[in-house]
Amino acid sequence: MEITDNIETLREVDIEIVSKIHKACFFEGWSPNVIRKILNTSGAFGMVARHQTSKSIIGFAIARIAADECELLSLGVASENRANGAGGNLLSAVIIRAMAERARWLFLEVAEDNYVALKLYAAQGLKRVGQRLNYYENPDGSRTNAITMRCTLPY
Repeated sequence: MEITDNIETLREVDIEIVSKIHKACFFEGWSPNVIRKILNTSGAFGMVARHQTSKSIIGFAIARIAADECELLSLGVASENRANGAGGNLLSAVIIRAMAERARWLFLEVAEDNYVALKLYAAQGLKRVGQRLNYYENPDGSRTNAITMRCTLPY
């Protein structure tokens, strides 16, 4: 069952809730100021997914286009709204925007133990291209490797 009826551009008024969702999704959650700083970087943009009924923000994607590559910097969906299409809709929206801006590649990093995200990215055609050892910090102080993934975008 799809629970999102629209994907929109992330606006200033959305940053607080996006920060809350980011902090709930990731150990090293981004503050509103970090999100603002990223969005003010050349080529950066964000998207939000809204719940079909309540219209509340349930997920986000933040990306940056440089030259002919789009890097997905972060994508997260509130835990109570996962597995209902929001993540895929957000990723598709990023790809559409990247293609509109003539990007030829999509690149991202993902924790090697984030199986849901790995499945989502593979379904969109991303392939593993590398690994970054001990890239992410975990709450217990241990580290997790990152998988780097990339795909060619049609244009």
